[in-house]
Amino acid sequence: MTTTERVALAQRLGEAELALQGAMRGLDGSPDARTRLADARTEYLAAEREALVALGAQPGPDAIELLASSQATA
Repeated sequence: MTTTERVALAQRLGEAELALQGAMRGLDGSPDARTRLADARTEYLAAEREALVALGAQPGPDAIELLASSQATA
């Protein structure tokens, strides 16, 4: 991975985190606010997954999702 790719990835993740924080601050219970939060969360998770794949840490999120789903059914 080149430095340019790393910078772009870090920038995407940072922007997604700022959007998520902004959506959380603006959460007032309205449908629009909940939609903004869901969209921001989706973008953040996509950026995070891309970063983890680029860093070679892909099994981590899959293991966490598996653990979370097994706890939800218990």
